[in-house]
Amino acid sequence: MDQVESAAPNAFLRDVRAISARMHGALLDEESEGADPALVLLQSALTAEILCVWRYTMMSVSLAGLKQPRIGAEFQEQANDERRHMVAIAQRIRELGGTPDFSPHGLETRFGEFGTRADLAGLVEQNLAAEREVIGLYRRMIDHFEPHDPVTALMLTNILEEESEHATDMQDLLSIETGGHG
Repeated sequence: MDQVESAAPNAFLRDVRAISARMHGALLDEESEGADPALVLLQSALTAEILCVWRYTMMSVSLAGLKQPRIGAEFQEQANDERRHMVAIAQRIRELGGTPDFSPHGLETRFGEFGTRADLAGLVEQNLAAEREVIGLYRRMIDHFEPHDPVTALMLTNILEEESEHATDMQDLLSIETGGHG
Protein backbone atom coordinates (compact mmCIF):
# COMPACT_ATOMS: atom_id res chain seq x y z
CA MET A 1 0.00 0.00 0.00
CA ASP A 2 1.58 3.29 -1.02
CA GLN A 3 1.54 6.53 0.95
CA VAL A 4 -1.51 7.85 -0.91
CA GLU A 5 -3.55 4.73 -0.22
CA SER A 6 -2.83 4.92 3.52
CA ALA A 7 -4.18 8.47 3.88
CA ALA A 8 -7.31 9.26 5.89
CA PRO A 9 -10.63 7.83 4.70
CA ASN A 10 -11.13 9.02 1.15
CA ALA A 11 -14.77 9.29 0.09
CA PHE A 12 -13.61 10.99 -3.11
CA LEU A 13 -11.51 7.95 -4.10
CA ARG A 14 -14.31 5.55 -3.08
CA ASP A 15 -16.67 7.46 -5.36
CA VAL A 16 -14.21 7.40 -8.25
CA ARG A 17 -13.71 3.66 -7.73
CA ALA A 18 -17.48 3.12 -7.69
CA ILE A 19 -17.71 5.00 -10.98
CA SER A 20 -14.90 2.86 -12.36
CA ALA A 21 -16.70 -0.31 -11.26
CA ARG A 22 -19.89 0.82 -13.05
CA MET A 23 -17.81 1.48 -16.14
CA HIS A 24 -16.23 -1.98 -15.91
CA GLY A 25 -19.71 -3.49 -15.57
CA ALA A 26 -20.81 -1.67 -18.73
CA LEU A 27 -17.86 -3.15 -20.61
CA LEU A 28 -18.74 -6.65 -19.42
CA ASP A 29 -22.44 -6.21 -20.25
CA GLU A 30 -21.82 -4.93 -23.78
CA GLU A 31 -23.71 -7.85 -25.31
CA SER A 32 -26.70 -7.57 -22.98
CA GLU A 33 -29.97 -5.78 -23.58
CA GLY A 34 -30.64 -2.41 -22.03
CA ALA A 35 -28.69 0.79 -21.87
CA ASP A 36 -26.11 1.52 -24.55
CA PRO A 37 -22.73 0.61 -23.00
CA ALA A 38 -21.06 3.58 -24.74
CA LEU A 39 -23.48 5.94 -23.02
CA VAL A 40 -23.00 4.20 -19.66
CA LEU A 41 -19.23 4.57 -20.06
CA LEU A 42 -19.49 8.24 -20.97
CA GLN A 43 -21.94 8.89 -18.15
CA SER A 44 -19.41 7.33 -15.75
CA ALA A 45 -16.78 9.74 -17.03
CA LEU A 46 -19.23 12.65 -16.74
CA THR A 47 -19.95 11.75 -13.12
CA ALA A 48 -16.21 11.59 -12.36
CA GLU A 49 -15.71 15.02 -13.90
CA ILE A 50 -18.61 16.48 -11.91
CA LEU A 51 -16.97 15.21 -8.71
CA CYS A 52 -13.67 16.77 -9.70
CA VAL A 53 -15.27 20.14 -10.52
CA TRP A 54 -16.97 20.15 -7.12
CA ARG A 55 -13.90 19.10 -5.20
CA TYR A 56 -11.34 21.34 -6.88
CA THR A 57 -13.60 24.39 -6.83
CA MET A 58 -14.31 23.89 -3.15
CA MET A 59 -10.63 23.39 -2.39
CA SER A 60 -9.74 26.55 -4.32
CA VAL A 61 -11.91 28.81 -2.18
CA SER A 62 -12.69 27.33 1.22
CA LEU A 63 -9.96 25.24 2.76
CA ALA A 64 -9.16 26.19 6.31
CA GLY A 65 -5.44 26.86 6.46
CA LEU A 66 -5.01 27.59 2.76
CA LYS A 67 -2.38 30.23 3.14
CA GLN A 68 -0.78 30.10 -0.29
CA PRO A 69 -2.92 31.80 -2.97
CA ARG A 70 -1.01 30.03 -5.75
CA ILE A 71 -2.30 26.69 -4.44
CA GLY A 72 -5.88 27.98 -4.52
CA ALA A 73 -5.27 29.26 -8.05
CA GLU A 74 -3.93 25.84 -9.07
CA PHE A 75 -7.09 24.15 -7.77
CA GLN A 76 -9.26 26.66 -9.62
CA GLU A 77 -7.33 26.03 -12.82
CA GLN A 78 -7.87 22.31 -12.39
CA ALA A 79 -11.58 22.86 -11.68
CA ASN A 80 -11.79 24.84 -14.94
CA ASP A 81 -10.09 21.99 -16.83
CA GLU A 82 -12.49 19.47 -15.28
CA ARG A 83 -15.45 21.65 -16.25
CA ARG A 84 -14.27 21.65 -19.87
CA HIS A 85 -13.98 17.87 -19.71
CA MET A 86 -17.47 17.65 -18.21
CA VAL A 87 -18.97 19.78 -21.00
CA ALA A 88 -17.13 17.86 -23.76
CA ILE A 89 -18.35 14.52 -22.40
CA ALA A 90 -21.92 15.79 -21.98
CA GLN A 91 -21.90 17.06 -25.57
CA ARG A 92 -20.61 13.70 -26.81
CA ILE A 93 -23.36 11.89 -24.90
CA ARG A 94 -25.92 14.09 -26.69
CA GLU A 95 -24.22 13.51 -30.06
CA LEU A 96 -24.58 9.77 -29.48
CA GLY A 97 -28.29 10.14 -28.73
CA GLY A 98 -28.19 10.11 -24.94
CA THR A 99 -29.13 12.57 -22.23
CA PRO A 100 -26.35 13.56 -19.84
CA ASP A 101 -27.22 13.04 -16.18
CA PHE A 102 -25.76 15.83 -14.06
CA SER A 103 -27.17 14.43 -10.83
CA PRO A 104 -24.63 11.89 -9.51
CA HIS A 105 -26.80 9.76 -7.21
CA GLY A 106 -25.46 7.58 -4.42
CA LEU A 107 -22.03 9.10 -4.03
CA GLU A 108 -20.33 9.45 -0.64
CA THR A 109 -18.54 12.70 -1.42
CA ARG A 110 -20.08 15.73 0.25
CA PHE A 111 -19.26 19.41 0.07
CA GLY A 112 -18.80 19.94 3.82
CA GLU A 113 -15.72 17.78 4.21
CA PHE A 114 -13.69 20.07 1.95
CA GLY A 115 -14.25 23.42 3.63
CA THR A 116 -13.46 22.40 7.18
CA ARG A 117 -10.31 20.31 6.97
CA ALA A 118 -7.01 22.09 7.49
CA ASP A 119 -5.00 19.05 6.35
CA LEU A 120 -4.22 20.26 2.85
CA ALA A 121 -1.51 17.64 2.36
CA GLY A 122 -4.00 14.88 3.21
CA LEU A 123 -6.54 16.23 0.76
CA VAL A 124 -3.90 16.53 -1.96
CA GLU A 125 -2.92 12.89 -1.30
CA GLN A 126 -6.57 11.95 -1.75
CA ASN A 127 -6.74 13.94 -4.97
CA LEU A 128 -3.62 12.22 -6.28
CA ALA A 129 -5.08 8.78 -5.57
CA ALA A 130 -8.35 9.74 -7.28
CA GLU A 131 -6.51 11.23 -10.29
CA ARG A 132 -4.62 7.95 -10.69
CA GLU A 133 -7.90 6.06 -10.63
CA VAL A 134 -9.43 8.42 -13.22
CA ILE A 135 -6.37 7.98 -15.45
CA GLY A 136 -6.97 4.22 -15.38
CA LEU A 137 -10.65 4.79 -16.15
CA TYR A 138 -9.82 6.87 -19.21
CA ARG A 139 -7.21 4.38 -20.46
CA ARG A 140 -9.76 1.56 -20.34
CA MET A 141 -12.36 3.73 -22.04
CA ILE A 142 -9.94 4.69 -24.83
CA ASP A 143 -9.14 1.01 -25.40
CA HIS A 144 -12.86 0.34 -25.65
CA PHE A 145 -13.72 3.19 -28.03
CA GLU A 146 -10.64 3.22 -30.27
CA PRO A 147 -11.63 0.35 -32.58
CA HIS A 148 -15.13 1.62 -33.41
CA ASP A 149 -15.51 5.27 -32.31
CA PRO A 150 -12.36 7.29 -33.05
CA VAL A 151 -14.11 10.60 -32.27
CA THR A 152 -14.86 9.58 -28.70
CA ALA A 153 -11.43 7.94 -28.34
CA LEU A 154 -9.71 11.17 -29.40
CA MET A 155 -11.80 13.25 -26.98
CA LEU A 156 -10.91 10.84 -24.16
CA THR A 157 -7.23 10.85 -25.15
CA ASN A 158 -7.15 14.64 -24.88
CA ILE A 159 -8.83 14.48 -21.46
CA LEU A 160 -6.39 11.76 -20.36
CA GLU A 161 -3.45 14.02 -21.18
CA GLU A 162 -4.84 16.75 -18.92
CA GLU A 163 -5.67 14.27 -16.16
CA SER A 164 -2.06 13.05 -16.27
CA GLU A 165 -0.93 16.67 -15.90
CA HIS A 166 -3.28 17.02 -12.93
CA ALA A 167 -1.68 14.01 -11.25
CA THR A 168 1.75 15.58 -11.76
CA ASP A 169 0.44 18.86 -10.35
CA MET A 170 -0.93 17.03 -7.30
CA GLN A 171 2.44 15.39 -6.74
CA ASP A 172 4.11 18.81 -7.02
CA LEU A 173 1.62 20.37 -4.57
CA LEU A 174 2.17 17.51 -2.17
CA SER A 175 5.91 18.17 -2.31
CA ILE A 176 5.33 21.84 -1.55
CA GLU A 177 2.94 21.11 1.34
CA THR A 178 5.10 18.43 2.95
CA GLY A 179 8.37 20.21 2.26
CA GLY A 180 9.54 17.22 0.23
CA HIS A 181 11.17 17.12 -3.14
CA GLY A 182 8.62 14.92 -4.97
